[in-house]
Amino acid sequence: MSQSLATNLPLATNKSERNARLIADLINEMSWLLSQPPTCVGAKVRPEEEFANELGLTRRQVREAITFFTDKGVLIRRQGSGTYVRRVHSHRADATESRTFGLTHELLFLDLQSNNLKSLPQHKSISQSLRIGLWTDWQLSPPHSTTYVVLMTFMRHAQLAGHTMTLHSQVVSSEVAISTEAMAQQLRHASDDGFLVGSQYADTFLAARKLAGSNCSYLFHNMGSGDFNLHPTIHIDTANTCESGLMKLVELGHQRIGTIAMRKSQACDIEHRIHKAVMQQADLCDQYCVYSSDMGVASSMQATRDLLAKANGKIDAIYVANDMVLVGVAEALALEGLTPGKDIAIITLSNRGYHLPQSANWSVMEFDPESFASLTIRQLCHQIESPHIPPVSLGIRATWKPGNTHLCKTQQ
Repeated sequence: MSQSLATNLPLATNKSERNARLIADLINEMSWLLSQPPTCVGAKVRPEEEFANELGLTRRQVREAITFFTDKGVLIRRQGSGTYVRRVHSHRADATESRTFGLTHELLFLDLQSNNLKSLPQHKSISQSLRIGLWTDWQLSPPHSTTYVVLMTFMRHAQLAGHTMTLHSQVVSSEVAISTEAMAQQLRHASDDGFLVGSQYADTFLAARKLAGSNCSYLFHNMGSGDFNLHPTIHIDTANTCESGLMKLVELGHQRIGTIAMRKSQACDIEHRIHKAVMQQADLCDQYCVYSSDMGVASSMQATRDLLAKANGKIDAIYVANDMVLVGVAEALALEGLTPGKDIAIITLSNRGYHLPQSANWSVMEFDPESFASLTIRQLCHQIESPHIPPVSLGIRATWKPGNTHLCKTQQ
């Protein structure tokens, strides 16, 4: 970008107004660019001095624009390292268009050649580098959650396979999902070869894909079983996992069995239905299924107390349907004087990305995020490489790994 671009602007009434206009135009163009694929969360912004020289601006003007986005949490400055993209930005739909600088990804970021990526053929051998667009609400997932762990694992396995993964946000905020029109606009400009899409906003994606006229391959991903009928999809079969865990406890001769699960919505009570079906199949009439309202220790401790109260303290075993509530469950049992593997039997769902409490050798139904992510990336790449072959949907089952906590049975 030559310096003449900035200097050839129509003169404002004074230097101060002209300076403000340049900064406003730069913010506007950066706003648009940071909301468009490739969004490149984690990408490094060019040094201020180099960026200013490219645009024919002063370093102070560039710094003010970058500060605008760091204050919004879109960019982050790391001492001694530089400025990086922290999250996907949401550009205002009614913002005035600016082409003052003709800003591109190559100008904004270091070592990013989006033009070269766009020139790649639509379908390539999976031995070559593919560009995968990941649509998700990743920024709403806390770092200790299974969702966050799996999404980070997706990115790592894409990189290990030699592919590039860009992030696209399915949400504007914690309460507002991206609109069909906004998603369609991004799909029209996307240079991705295929999309990995979070199933929670599948309807929006399918409608936007149709609106944009996109024919790229896609694969839905889901972190658990649900009441959905999506295809193609890859998901963790938590329904089968819950049934298998409860059947293990039944086979061990436990009569009074409880389940502690995570409440997502009134309609999403899969574990409750599974618990009821297993108990009926085993001719056990007692039904003890309670929910933790969130992943917090306090709510899972309360759920454990509610379960013990519901069973009037007479309970042999518990299946914990989410390992992220296990800390609270373990603490509540300790307060009641109950030791897993001695006074009460416990089997829990587990994933290798979340560390179980160290107080016991937990008996687990374990799924492996590494295997899930690797299979997901390979499945999507296969669909991209072979669009003429009908895609398939896959459910990943957990593996039974016995510890010591499932062995005991409370004395009658």
